[in-house]
Amino acid sequence: MKLKSYIFRWVTLATLLPATALGLFATYYVQNLYHEDATEDIQNSLENISVEIARSLREDQGLILKLPESLAIKQFLPVLDEARFNERHIDYDSKLYILSRFLQQYQSVISLFDTFRILDIRGNTLLKIRSGQESITRYEGFEPYAIMDKEIIQSDQLKLLSELPDKSVSFIELPQTRDEMGQENNLVIPDGVVPLTFEGKRVGYLAVAIKGENIDQVLELAPRLYDGKLLIAEIDEENVARNGQILYDDNTLLRFAHLKSAVEKLQTLDNGALWEAYQEKPFGSVANSEKDKHYYYVEYFPYPDSLTSWVIVNEVEDSEFSTPFDSIRKGIWVLAGIAALTSLFLAHFASRAISTPITHLAENLKTFADGKKAIAIKSDIDEMKESSESFNYMAKKLEQALQERIKAENMMIQNAKLASLGQMAAGIGHEINNPLNNIRSLSRLIHRDLKRNIEQAQKHENVSTQTLEAMLEDIHSLDEEVLRASEIVQGVLSFSRQIPDKEFKTFYLSELLKNLEGLVKQEAKRAQVRVVGIDEIIAHDTVMICGDQGKLQQALVNILLNAIQASSATEQQSQVELSLKLDSSGVEPYMILEVRDHGTGIDDTIIDQIFDPFFTTKAVGQGTGLGLSISLGIVQNHKGQLNIENASDGGAIVHMRLPIHENT
Repeated sequence: MKLKSYIFRWVTLATLLPATALGLFATYYVQNLYHEDATEDIQNSLENISVEIARSLREDQGLILKLPESLAIKQFLPVLDEARFNERHIDYDSKLYILSRFLQQYQSVISLFDTFRILDIRGNTLLKIRSGQESITRYEGFEPYAIMDKEIIQSDQLKLLSELPDKSVSFIELPQTRDEMGQENNLVIPDGVVPLTFEGKRVGYLAVAIKGENIDQVLELAPRLYDGKLLIAEIDEENVARNGQILYDDNTLLRFAHLKSAVEKLQTLDNGALWEAYQEKPFGSVANSEKDKHYYYVEYFPYPDSLTSWVIVNEVEDSEFSTPFDSIRKGIWVLAGIAALTSLFLAHFASRAISTPITHLAENLKTFADGKKAIAIKSDIDEMKESSESFNYMAKKLEQALQERIKAENMMIQNAKLASLGQMAAGIGHEINNPLNNIRSLSRLIHRDLKRNIEQAQKHENVSTQTLEAMLEDIHSLDEEVLRASEIVQGVLSFSRQIPDKEFKTFYLSELLKNLEGLVKQEAKRAQVRVVGIDEIIAHDTVMICGDQGKLQQALVNILLNAIQASSATEQQSQVELSLKLDSSGVEPYMILEVRDHGTGIDDTIIDQIFDPFFTTKAVGQGTGLGLSISLGIVQNHKGQLNIENASDGGAIVHMRLPIHENT
């Protein structure tokens, strides 16, 4: 997979998809909250509509209650009182005319009411005013006056009228109104009936038919939240014909003031979904059968002292809630698409910004593996800069590790060489030492005999001693050469000898350095070289080491003598410097004693041979080539290291590294 595709995939999975999913989830979550708030707002709106309808009906009731207090009706009460006994009042016609004119004028001024009826105590209509005109229909009966509607013969209706409370408006459906409207039409609002009393006795009734236009006006002005459609249905479980009939509907433009010959009922609306919801709960909401809209409804009781109620419904399309959020979701998808294209575009450049340095880094790895010099990597990305620096650091460390490995291998070869040479030197030394001792013993015997013969010859003056004295000098030279050979053998034996750990003792470094200057003083004076740094180390020394003090002193003397002899060859700085360093970076602490000379340094071609036995850069007869070899063996036997390097500003530096003994 290419880096561009890889970056695009992970950017998409890590950011774009979660952000898109989160955005879509947020829209659905907010839409749900919005729907809940909208439901509450719609319910409150329906409650407000019911309050406005109640206020309108109360106003109508208030106007109806004011009518019995009018002078025209009060003057007609004696007529109704006489009618109780089937008698005709003497002023019947005049008072009836006055009341008729009053009600006609009243209806012309206040058009809220459709029909006024004045009923006697038996429910007969003595006066009927409709649409501002007195009814001309007359029915003659047993009463001494004509009635304007058919006579009420239902005993239950008469009983209902007799039980109406005084000084209040009761809404009932009068048979007169039913006959007038016809059986095919349903009455929307029942007649408002107020009992009329004269001298404390009920003498008749005032019945007023409300048009319903005032309620229509209230509903026309009522807000339709979320572009809803209002619907009002009547609930009257005692009247099967009226139970569930729809009184007002925005969808069919049905109004309260309309006659309703073809009655649609709530039970049949949308397969009865709203009716079933109302049966379970008198307020709330329910989705329609197609799940594309909701009905929000509340129950309202319009008539006092009656179980008849109205269900006020607001029908709202679900798209009113989802459309704004659908637009937002479409916008999210569009933004997601734009973001995807942008991510792909940026991934291309980002991959180039990353892949180019990575390619160079890979080339550098191959170049480095081939042993060639790496190419510098340029990048504005901090991580790539760090990778480049890390590669350079790795290359440097590998180079250092390689040099250390080569150095370690050389040391191993040197150690193996020294070990084999030591074993060989030990065998040869023992074998040569005995003949040398015999030669020296014989030379001393010859020297003694020659010296005695010379003394005896000198007693005889005529005997020449010149030949004997020449032989004596030759024997003396032979003894010196044997002595020199013996010292070389002794050095070889010292080189091969191993010091057992049981002979090691702990001592302070100052004890090792105390007599060191005195041991090399004579050689330093002869070479005109100063040895500095010993006193300063002794003054501040608290280092304790474990080993053979004499052997370590021997190793230091060999190193110092080499440094003194090297420094005497130059006139720039005739001194040898000693310094002490401590190394606590490892598991065990070490002390590093440095001896620096200011000679010409060591030729790079022979620096690897400097510790080889019998190798020396001195003139013949000035050294055996065993000093540094013996010193290396002593230091390694003390679990230390001894190495030498050329200083950058001239001369050589010998590092003697020994473990520090910690006091417990």
